[in-house]
Amino acid sequence: MFFSALRRVICHETPSSGLEFDPDYVRANHDGIIIPAANWLIAQRDTGKLASLIERADLPTVLVGIGGQSFTGKIPNLHPNTKRFLHVVSERSHSIAARGTFTAEVLAHNGVKNAVVTGCPSLLWHVKHPASVTRTVPTQPTKVGISGTRHEDFDKDPETGAPVPSIGMALLRLAYSRGFDYIAQTEFDLLRIARGEPASADEPKQVGEFLGEHDPARVTAYLKQHARVFSDVPSWIEYNATRDFIFGMRLHGVISSLLAGTPALLLIHDTRTREMALEAGIPHVETKELEGKPIDVEALAERADFRHFNAVQEKYFKRFTEFFAKNGVATNLPN
Repeated sequence: MFFSALRRVICHETPSSGLEFDPDYVRANHDGIIIPAANWLIAQRDTGKLASLIERADLPTVLVGIGGQSFTGKIPNLHPNTKRFLHVVSERSHSIAARGTFTAEVLAHNGVKNAVVTGCPSLLWHVKHPASVTRTVPTQPTKVGISGTRHEDFDKDPETGAPVPSIGMALLRLAYSRGFDYIAQTEFDLLRIARGEPASADEPKQVGEFLGEHDPARVTAYLKQHARVFSDVPSWIEYNATRDFIFGMRLHGVISSLLAGTPALLLIHDTRTREMALEAGIPHVETKELEGKPIDVEALAERADFRHFNAVQEKYFKRFTEFFAKNGVATNLPN
């Protein structure tokens, strides 16, 4: 979504794409390099190859939406090649666009002094106007979508490997028990069953085990009716416009709902989701509040207040407009 939004926002003629580009071709045919980034600042990620390609191309380079991720709030110990990548980009740009203040701290900690906090470019999708949510959630919402991340009962902190409690499994069980739609992104077993193409005859039974369902036929019927997945942004937004309420741990699952004007709530569980919720004014609840107790969907819906979100979106656009202008990038954004 953030990649697609940038392609709409930035003025371009003959773009190339891919993280393994030919630097000689790029240097001969392009004015610069723009890199849409996500939560790359984690302990195990190595971006050394990309750093070498950028050095060889030696063009102005703009890094947009880079994010740091930690479950504990501790600054991750970055790979030496990723540190080199950050400095290679920093030397070739006026500034680096960070998703939030935590990411800016990670960059500063690693010697990158020209970061500015902008947020994620995905909220620029409409280009000519900011997102706005004016709808309210019905008292008893029935068209509910859960945008989850189906982890086991524990995540692992990428820095320490220590288990971190997750409510991802609880969200999937909730969707099943209430008959809500489950919007999948990387849950491939669910999608295989929904398509009628399970990897094995036992796969519906295996999924049923963590759903608490002993009848594989019911699992299959639920997923065929309620599992959703989207391969393009417009159809994702169009679907969200038909819902009463969307909530979950997936940042862009929630942002796609906000772009549709549909009330949504982000369940924040790490620094990445927390800093974006704060920078963009996204209604949110800490997952720690929900651990070990039943999830009350109606109570969550009542907390989805969009006055602050709507109020900050014009400033959100302005930050990006100023960032691109200072980096010499022409855009389709309004002044």
